[in-house]
Amino acid sequence: MFYPQKMTEVEIIVPAKHLLPVTRLLSGQGVFTQTDVNYLGGEKQSEGSNIWQERVSAYSVLERRVQSIIQSLNIKELPLQKHELDDPIDVATTQTLVDEIEKEVKGAVEQINNEIKNIEHLKSMLTQLSALSDVDVDFSQLKDSRYIYSILGMMPPENIDRLRTSLSRIPFVLYRLSEQHQKAVVWLAGSRENVEILNRAARSAYLDPLSLPEGIQGTPAQIIDSLNASVKVSEEKVAKLQDDLAEMRKAKEAQLLDLMWDLRCSHMTANAIVRYGKLKYTYVIVGWMYSSYVAELKRKLHSISPEILLDAQAAPRAKDTSEVPIAFNNPRILKPFQLLVTTYAQPGYSELDPTSLIALLYPLVFGTMFGDIGHGLIIAIIGWLTTSKKVKFLRFLGSLGPILIACGISSMIFGVLYGSIFGYEEVLHPLWLSPNRDIMTILIITIGAGVAVLILGFLLSIYNAIVVKNYAKALFSHTGMMGLLLYVSFIGLLLPVVATIFPIPDSISHLPIPYTAFIISAVISGLGVMFSELLMNLFEGHTPLYEGGFVMYFMQGFFELFETMISYLSNSLSFVRVGAFAVAHGNLAAVFFILSEIVGPNGGVGYWLMFTVGLIFIVVFEGLIVGIQSMRLTYYEIFGKFFAGGGKKFEPMTLHPADND
Repeated sequence: MFYPQKMTEVEIIVPAKHLLPVTRLLSGQGVFTQTDVNYLGGEKQSEGSNIWQERVSAYSVLERRVQSIIQSLNIKELPLQKHELDDPIDVATTQTLVDEIEKEVKGAVEQINNEIKNIEHLKSMLTQLSALSDVDVDFSQLKDSRYIYSILGMMPPENIDRLRTSLSRIPFVLYRLSEQHQKAVVWLAGSRENVEILNRAARSAYLDPLSLPEGIQGTPAQIIDSLNASVKVSEEKVAKLQDDLAEMRKAKEAQLLDLMWDLRCSHMTANAIVRYGKLKYTYVIVGWMYSSYVAELKRKLHSISPEILLDAQAAPRAKDTSEVPIAFNNPRILKPFQLLVTTYAQPGYSELDPTSLIALLYPLVFGTMFGDIGHGLIIAIIGWLTTSKKVKFLRFLGSLGPILIACGISSMIFGVLYGSIFGYEEVLHPLWLSPNRDIMTILIITIGAGVAVLILGFLLSIYNAIVVKNYAKALFSHTGMMGLLLYVSFIGLLLPVVATIFPIPDSISHLPIPYTAFIISAVISGLGVMFSELLMNLFEGHTPLYEGGFVMYFMQGFFELFETMISYLSNSLSFVRVGAFAVAHGNLAAVFFILSEIVGPNGGVGYWLMFTVGLIFIVVFEGLIVGIQSMRLTYYEIFGKFFAGGGKKFEPMTLHPADND
């Protein structure tokens, strides 16, 4: 749980005749990630590799085509019907089948789309003609005139005079037939010799011509009746075609889903085989898997054939393990918090997995800043609804539901300690303290808690370095023993100064502080941190002990020490925000209570409306800010002490992608 899964590198030698059964076995476990070794065998493998590579491309194309057919038929793809596939399906046979189904389905879909486009076009013409329904003019006579060119359309009324002016040099007729929806319906006519002038003037005046299909005759009212009849006929055709498509969906659904599953399995099988090494009569499979599954894999491989050979080498927790893939090893209850870890970085194989720590600290910090029984209850309910996936508009929160539940419960616990429920602090008696009345106390407590958490970070860094036998780092690095000693000395020397400024409890301020010991340890550890590179190289026997001249190295070390001291101070003071947000939370609620009294005195409707607005603002907006601040403290103040990241994600080879979540 505290480290990633123990991994083992395996190399499997498989006779060619057992290639497919072994591939199915490896992909069915979900615990094996493949390493590409297709370079093994050189030119001898090129022919076989090319065949499987061609299959990969063919399966990929076929999979996309079947996916498109499924979408055209509105078939719900998931969950696919899983079933065992003995061998990859034949490309030529499958292509012929897909061609037939695609032709049938796409033909029906295209007919429906064409009819729908026709309906949209007819309705667009009806919209234009509705403005001319009272005009008693036969359009065919206007359109088919041999000597007269005319334009019937709509334009802004204020542009009519401009159109007349533009056409003043040629003979024309312009009638304003009607006006609807701030558009004038006009008829413009002139000699066909002046077509270009008429069209240019019409465009400049924003005259939008009415376009009618060929064969349309009669008055606008007659044309409208004809178009309505055409729309009705097209809608009946669409309904009939959609019924046919529904029948086709029922007939093809099971076949298409089975075909999609077979294609995915075949595609992934071929893709895996392409990455195998090929010798004369055998294939070489190399990859990583959970160490706990190696014995079971050996047993299953031998059950396929005693000729299959397996060599396994467990990966130790050492300094350089960057090539080892990382698989988390946490119980189910902690899995949601892995998202917070991987958002920062993927753990290294040889370093502690901070999921357990963040699962404890993140809700704790959030609850401290957002302590309220009512507000915490709302957040917990939102988290539960998100986890249940019953509320669609909360799906954007993804897998954050369990984290919200934990934060909500933590807020409720601190709400009891603070005596706060929906911002009211006079209803319950605080079991611990009230942030609004004990401001300095909670600020000092949060700084003290922050110091303890930072010391924990140092200890984890030291432990992790010892585990991988990097003793030089454990002793001399900024996050090692020297860094911890410097930080403790720094805090010890700073405590009397703080005591003169802030009201620290007497039980703490009167403690005997060994100033001399702190000064000596600060000097020793400061020099250790300042010359950490030199000391680590000396401890490990590396040369040269430092780069460049001594004066330059001394100056660089001095400024690094100064920067380290500043970071220690800023890291510690960053935890002040925990107490500050706890105080601000109660004050923000008090502001909305004042506004509620102003808007709705004596508990009127306005009071509860403003109370609701404040409740939403506090839970959503302040809750978001507190969540971000909790994450920032976790990432930059805590993780920075012991968590480097840089691990390589474990991606198991599987024929069942839906299982790899």
